Amino acid sequence: MGIPVQNPDGKVRIFQELCKGVEGCGICLHVCRKKLFKPALTLNRKGYRPPVIAEQESCTSCENCEIFCPDMAIAVSGRTGKRRVKT
Repeated sequence: MGIPVQNPDGKVRIFQELCKGVEGCGICLHVCRKKLFKPALTLNRKGYRPPVIAEQESCTSCENCEIFCPDMAIAVSGRTGKRRVKT
């Protein structure tokens, strides 16, 4: 599955080996309200350029990147409130 790249606050984990790259997908760049994602300087093993977090301290843990990532290459933690499921 690959080694995740995690920001120092532990909010966003990017599984670079699962990612199709910012050129092939790039959804995370567009759905982030704070525009925190930018292209990495290096390629993953598949030859794709995954995203990295530009301003980790500005992440609000909104989970948009995790929700919209079609490859499940992003995991967000650190939400203070729990989502409720209607039953």
